[in-house]
Amino acid sequence: MKELSMDERVQLLVSPDSERLAYFVEQAKATELVWSLSNEEGFVMVETDDGDCVMVWPDAEFASQWAIDEWDDCEPVSISLDTFKGEWLPSLTLDNITVAVFPNIEDEGKLSTAAELAELFA
Repeated sequence: MKELSMDERVQLLVSPDSERLAYFVEQAKATELVWSLSNEEGFVMVETDDGDCVMVWPDAEFASQWAIDEWDDCEPVSISLDTFKGEWLPSLTLDNITVAVFPNIEDEGKLSTAAELAELFA
């Protein structure tokens, strides 16, 4: 997987949710990793109008851009794609927790259900 230039990173952050979702899926399949933020209490959850939500990113650098302010104690942590598909998505489905895929700095991410994501990785 080639490293993204700064310009490409900025481009991705301002591209539509659907494009970031597609990039996330492609990247996760290529690297077999998914990234999230974690601190001593575990993985970061955010509350949305639709309930709790977990955030995931295609790489550590995108994730670490979020580790500021209230989350400055967080570190990007990788999850193997197998674990994400085999453990995370089923348990998120059970707990009715949505997934914010590749949120950008404006706090926008494609809110997907775990079931929708599982289909993309099937």
